[in-house]
Amino acid sequence: MSNDLLKQLEEKISAAIETIELSRLEITDLKEQNDELENRYVDWEERLSALIEKFELLEDDDAAEVEAAVEAVIQRVDEEETDAVLNEIKAETVEDVEEDSNESDTEGSTFDTSADSYTEAPGSAQHYA
Repeated sequence: MSNDLLKQLEEKISAAIETIELSRLEITDLKEQNDELENRYVDWEERLSALIEKFELLEDDDAAEVEAAVEAVIQRVDEEETDAVLNEIKAETVEDVEEDSNESDTEGSTFDTSADSYTEAPGSAQHYA
């Protein structure tokens, strides 16, 4: 009976050893898979970080482009307003010059042809002669 019990005990020990060895192999395999998954996780994290940085750069560029466009429009409007004011000033200046020339034409010339202009002043040279 003791031989039968020893054989059963030996079989159970052998089965336990096989189970332990299979478990160790499985653990080794699972560790390798875990390492592989961790590496993939790190890769994905790096890729996502790179994509996020690109999106942020695009947003910054878009914001900068929008800001530049707004500044260009503001500058264009300022230039147009400045041009309009300058044109108004030029028009007013031209009108003033035209009014001045019209007024001088109607007031008479400096060499008037009236009879009074031919009379000499009392202190002229003819009275002394």
